[in-house]
Amino acid sequence: MKAIKLLLRLAKIKEDQAMARARRVTAQANETLQFQEQVIAYAKDYERQILEGGKSGTKVAFIQDSDAFRAKLLESSRAMDRQVRDLQIGSKGVLEEAMKAKMKSEGLTKLVQKEEQKEQKKIERAQEIQFEDLLSARTSIHSGTKNA
Repeated sequence: MKAIKLLLRLAKIKEDQAMARARRVTAQANETLQFQEQVIAYAKDYERQILEGGKSGTKVAFIQDSDAFRAKLLESSRAMDRQVRDLQIGSKGVLEEAMKAKMKSEGLTKLVQKEEQKEQKKIERAQEIQFEDLLSARTSIHSGTKNA
């Protein structure tokens, strides 16, 4: 029984570690995705400024610089695509590991509970037998014949 409880404690520790790792990786993936979305929003903002500048007669050099910067933003966003995808895949894998650890922990918990119930039933049965023996011994004292 002690060995199973030790395995359960180890499984709980592994489960906690796996869940923490899953939270970290998922948070990192979400942060990277949000950053990528922010870069795309900046690129769209520059595109809007370029269009407005073209209408209002802004200098061509400013428009060219803005367009070059917008292009670099979009290029860096495309470069982040692979990183975001890898983080999302990693997040999914780590989450699967965490779920496996949780299932193992739950299985061991059920096993420990089952063993504890068996032990409790044994104790209760032993107490019941002891009580019956005691009751039987008390009732047998008064049975039999008296000396004449």
